[in-house]
Amino acid sequence: MNATPRSILAATDFSETAERAVTLAGALARHFKADLHLLHVAVLVEDSTLDEGGRSQLELLLATGEDARRELLEKSSGNHDISVTPLLVRGISPDEVIVETASDLGCDLIVMGTHGRRGLSHLFLGSVAERVVRTSSMPVLALRADAVVEPGGITRILVPYDFSDASAEAVRQAAAWANTLDAEITLLHVVEPVVYPEFYSVDVLPDNLIMRLTTRSEEALDKAAAELLDGRGCTTLVEVGRAADTIVNLADPEQFDFVVMATRGLSGLEHVLLGSVAEAVLRRCRVPMLTIPSQ
Repeated sequence: MNATPRSILAATDFSETAERAVTLAGALARHFKADLHLLHVAVLVEDSTLDEGGRSQLELLLATGEDARRELLEKSSGNHDISVTPLLVRGISPDEVIVETASDLGCDLIVMGTHGRRGLSHLFLGSVAERVVRTSSMPVLALRADAVVEPGGITRILVPYDFSDASAEAVRQAAAWANTLDAEITLLHVVEPVVYPEFYSVDVLPDNLIMRLTTRSEEALDKAAAELLDGRGCTTLVEVGRAADTIVNLADPEQFDFVVMATRGLSGLEHVLLGSVAEAVLRRCRVPMLTIPSQ
């Protein structure tokens, strides 16, 4: 995995959120001197009940729609002062096409908006962005419709760290980005208290134990920062609370422009049962968020 991107794939459904993601991808391509590919997935509808005539009619409608989409792609490609390659690819599953196309092109970063046009269906199906984050072997940068993109660029980066190998890689990636973008890094560790159901009549961890855990975490975080950042200056911060809630609350546009976070890449039934802190943050993060997959 490259420390900074050399080839970027920006996915768009032509929604306002997606176009903001494309604009951000263009700015990053300029900063990193990277190639930029602009992808739209023309979603095919499989219907085994259609006869040959029905399929021909559907193909004609799709072709008409693709002409309009291709024009939009060309227009979006021309809005940047860098070289952009527009791509229109057919597929049944947008997330699969995005990941496969990025891999085929040798890209090392995917940029996209979240909740583009799916609306309430997210409650049942999840978002395309979340599925891309879950399955991609490369970093994914996603931003919500209401995410604040700082016009002056990325200068303040928040990196949650839980002392795992996966989060250590996220810190290294954040450092590489910060060096190129001339940004400041804040390393965050969240101490999560154990909360039992009322049925057990057990209180949360006593205050003195929380204080000891916090102190030990502060010492360990400072040591990890020195090792992982190779002497690069940063701010370390230890907070107590639920990890996802704490990260979301701290990722305030007034304090940070960007979040870099590792993801365990949970999938299938395991994902349904356990969920992912990274995805929980992604759904609510108010600034652009870069997820780093576990290698």
